[in-house]
Amino acid sequence: MTFEKSDWVQGKTVDGEFIHGYIETVGAQQDLVRVRIVQSDNKKTIGRVIALHGAWLKHLPVNPLDDKKNLESLIDLALATSDKAWFDELTDQLKALTQEKDKARNIRFGNMRINRLGLYENK
Repeated sequence: MTFEKSDWVQGKTVDGEFIHGYIETVGAQQDLVRVRIVQSDNKKTIGRVIALHGAWLKHLPVNPLDDKKNLESLIDLALATSDKAWFDELTDQLKALTQEKDKARNIRFGNMRINRLGLYENK
């Protein structure tokens, strides 16, 4: 399995701790990978960078950034890692997504009024 810098992975450490994080560096042979730990069942390892064998890790699926919940989760992560630039980028994407959905909603309903029973037109 090939890993690249910034890939999200999960796996186990030598001590059997479950970890979740992203790759900071990859060794020349792809067998040794340095991972920044974001979540772990050992609270002391969170935020640290540890070296792991690539065989102990597996890729996590990439979540699309056009989903509000995914963006909110990433904003929380940016706050936890004190990454202001990433936080600003994510909040801008969330604002754009929210404005886009509001715009689409206004086009769809136009001059129609909405009540709790459904839609009705102005007469």
